[in-house]
Amino acid sequence: MNHVPNEALAAIDAFGEGHLRGDPPPVRERLRSDLRVRIEVSDDGRTARCRFETEYTRTPPTLRDRGSFLATYVDGVDERLREWGIEPPPAYEYRETVDGTHRYEGTLTLP
Repeated sequence: MNHVPNEALAAIDAFGEGHLRGDPPPVRERLRSDLRVRIEVSDDGRTARCRFETEYTRTPPTLRDRGSFLATYVDGVDERLREWGIEPPPAYEYRETVDGTHRYEGTLTLP
């Protein structure tokens, strides 16, 4: 089951299409009240940083370690990225906490 909101899917589609044209717009979407996704192309143009931001009481080493329900959102984002030929990382790892928001990041490989 895909829990990713239509607005987020549309933003990922715009990113994928933009990459094909050479001008992918950044993705900044809310997936649920406590989960956001951010995607921006790196300077090299061959990779992109994908960051999930979440508020939670603990910070497991990877985002999927938060549980299966949250993993369905991550899986939905990864699935849509793959439809554009964009390869997600094996895991989104905890990077830092800023103002109570935990950041999990991974590098996307662009086609």
